[in-house]
Amino acid sequence: MIENQMADRKIGGARDSIDEKLISLLCRNARMTLTALAQELALSRTAVQARMARLERDKVIVGYRAVLGRDAGADDGLRAVLSVTFSQRPCSPVVEKFRHWPEITHYYSVTGPHDAYVVVRVGNAQALSQFVDRLSAIAGVGSVRSAVVLKADFGETRS
Repeated sequence: MIENQMADRKIGGARDSIDEKLISLLCRNARMTLTALAQELALSRTAVQARMARLERDKVIVGYRAVLGRDAGADDGLRAVLSVTFSQRPCSPVVEKFRHWPEITHYYSVTGPHDAYVVVRVGNAQALSQFVDRLSAIAGVGSVRSAVVLKADFGETRS
């Protein structure tokens, strides 16, 4: 019975509490070793590695990245918030066309007059203009409006 439940859980791709804890640990520190993860989860290294492979295969984990500190770059460049309206439904196939662009630091689907807000970091105003043009040219993107970030008063994280 338990084996059948575990098989169903793995086939269906459902996450359990161990998966959630693994994801939480990786979000805090994606460089944790398999040994450290295994100790935290009370599992074998092989079991942790298999869970990570399944989460990657199921697109729950889509990548690992370095988060830079404030002094890591000499020039922070220009940040902007773009409001995006889609001309096609569903939106997800359109979003897939740009979701991994390196300039994008955050993406939010929202309610209201716009469908999404995209936070970007680019080198300068010309690079922002080119980014907006490239995003606007994607089939299914109806309109893009940009607002340059002048100052981050609090809660700023760099990612």
